[in-house]
Amino acid sequence: MGHLFLSVKLALLVFGVGILTGCVGTPVADVDAVREQVDWKTDKALQQFSAEMPELQQKLDAAPGYIVGTTDVLLLGPLGGGTSVAVLHDQRDDTHTYLDIHSVRMGLGIGARAERFVAVISDPAVIDQITRGKWLLRSNASSNVGNSDEQLGSDNAGIELFTASESGVSAGASMDISQVRVNHRLTNTGLSQYNYPNRRSVLDSSGDDVPRYWNHPLPFLGKQAVARGYDLPMPFGIGVLRADVRQDMRIENLEVGFNGNGTRPFRFVSFGADSDLITEQIKVDAWVLPFLNLYGTFGQVNGDLDLDIQLDGDTLLAQTGKDCTGAIRPPVCYLFEGKQVRFPIDVDLNPMNYGAGGVVASGWRDWFLLVPFNVTWTDSDKTTLEGRAFTVSPRVGRGFALNRAGRLTVFAGGNYLDVRTVAAGSLAIPGTDQVLDYKVDQSNSDRWNLVAGANWDVTPRLSVMLEYDGFIGTRDAFISAVTVRF
Repeated sequence: MGHLFLSVKLALLVFGVGILTGCVGTPVADVDAVREQVDWKTDKALQQFSAEMPELQQKLDAAPGYIVGTTDVLLLGPLGGGTSVAVLHDQRDDTHTYLDIHSVRMGLGIGARAERFVAVISDPAVIDQITRGKWLLRSNASSNVGNSDEQLGSDNAGIELFTASESGVSAGASMDISQVRVNHRLTNTGLSQYNYPNRRSVLDSSGDDVPRYWNHPLPFLGKQAVARGYDLPMPFGIGVLRADVRQDMRIENLEVGFNGNGTRPFRFVSFGADSDLITEQIKVDAWVLPFLNLYGTFGQVNGDLDLDIQLDGDTLLAQTGKDCTGAIRPPVCYLFEGKQVRFPIDVDLNPMNYGAGGVVASGWRDWFLLVPFNVTWTDSDKTTLEGRAFTVSPRVGRGFALNRAGRLTVFAGGNYLDVRTVAAGSLAIPGTDQVLDYKVDQSNSDRWNLVAGANWDVTPRLSVMLEYDGFIGTRDAFISAVTVRF
């Protein structure tokens, strides 16, 4: 049992190291050297296949594309692993794409060996699937001692595979599960390392002879932008966003009524209002143009609204129809008659909100300019809070390479927020049988404040953002988000 457990750990370690190597990528200074080495190894493998199988060349000439690669295989008991470097040749447009292929092998076997392979692709759709990432399943039975000229052919889902063992000692039978992904560092697919379009940095730029292409449905004009030297983020994103916002509010147009009999305008004095809200939202976005991202949000608001207003007591009594002239007066007369009555109103809020917006963005050698804008609507079933908010937030910043930890961008700018809402509710008046109904328009006291924050692009597919809005005015907001791109 101990040997079995050790075999499992070793196999998973080999597979995990292969994935980590493919994800992190090659240091920038070595990209050209690695690309030349991969080209040399795969060209040599193809020449060997052509010499051993003259009829293979006819298949390659007739196919829309093919893959050539080399693999290092480790077999240890029930589990094994393999890592491959390969080149996809798309003969439809005479381009080539560098691939990382990581495999887990489940079966029986022991030993290690090196392989070379050619995969002839007969279905053009398979080429597009591979460039977007594809999982492959293949059964495998093999044995070899030293060099071997044996070829194994198999046909599966538009792919005809030929393999040959190069060196090593191994024997076994297994089922292979392989993940095929584009190596963006070697291929130069035009994928941005940031979450915004960026003209390539001198440090990140590859040689002019390296082909650049964009193989995604969006953004429109994406191929043209990549051809002009821009790197683009993955076109689609889904994320979770949380905003904690506290700000002073202005209240206007107060309407007051009693006991559910409707409200009407009422003169009042305001001693201030503030809101403390937490918003949690789901955000879905897409880059529709190289420099324009559009998105939609949906979520819920939780928090409270504090209003402190003063009303004229005599007017309140007149509206309720209470007679305070008799010998026996209602209790409310002692509370309101001839007085200015102060009402502190605390409203618990939990309405739904939804919104739409966009980002205009562009970068140049790690510097960038972003202008996010959005409109959010708030809708409560209990009519506690309804309204809309408009935001535009221009900002500039710079990105920094973190080597194997992705990219970090820091930014600063301004934030304009215009909130227009209607708050409505009821308040039981202590010591009476009266219920005060109110309806009031509110808006934020300060439109502008400053913004500072950072975004960590862990990979081109995963980013984490933290932002603080404040510094001036009466608004403080902390915003955080996690986004996955695909």
